[in-house]
Amino acid sequence: MNSIDILDKKILYLIGQKPQYPSEMARNLGIVRTTIQYRLKKLEQLNIVKSTKNGRQTIWFPIFKNDHNKNHFRIYKKDEIIQAYNQLLNLPKHTNILAVQGNEAAKNEFTSLPALFIKQAHKTFKRKQIILKGITNEKVLNIFDDLDESLVKSHQGRTTGIKLFSENIFLSAGEIISTKNILLLANPKTKQVIVIKDRGITMIVYDTLHLMFDLLDNKKTFDLNYYLKTKTSSNRKL
Repeated sequence: MNSIDILDKKILYLIGQKPQYPSEMARNLGIVRTTIQYRLKKLEQLNIVKSTKNGRQTIWFPIFKNDHNKNHFRIYKKDEIIQAYNQLLNLPKHTNILAVQGNEAAKNEFTSLPALFIKQAHKTFKRKQIILKGITNEKVLNIFDDLDESLVKSHQGRTTGIKLFSENIFLSAGEIISTKNILLLANPKTKQVIVIKDRGITMIVYDTLHLMFDLLDNKKTFDLNYYLKTKTSSNRKL
């Protein structure tokens, strides 16, 4: 049995939020532990999950794969989209990312991607000193009100330069993530991502966005790190 069914997806969702022991998964899903362990072994054989010993217990993690083929264009759908975003984790140090993100896209990323993966991405970006410049709507800040504190903290410390707009623009469910070598056109709401690695296309989009940021240079850059740090401190006082 090599296919993945609904129970397998529920298990993957749980450990995508945070690594768990089989007993935790059994309790959360209302399934006997022997069934959970059987499914984990199957997923391990499919190279989808991995485990490590913590004392006498075994804790399980998802494996985030990067199986983009050698073609310059690919569409990822549904649960595959994590493979598209995962390619950003392989960017070289000090890479510049230019992004345009709709408010709905930002909101839906947190439901379409596992929290553990988002934290891993932030950690990697900080370690590699990836520079992210973004354009979005100020309504995106409301998203942080509902996030777990650990997820809010993972956003802090990244090298960012965000331009916020108050008008009724940049509200859609789409986003563009651009570097010189890879381009992602995504809709997290419908769980569809197009990844383009054709150098001619990636460069023309990157140059266009770079010019857009230059034209917006006189618009104040929002300090997201300071905002989140202040927000976290305020929540503690409450």
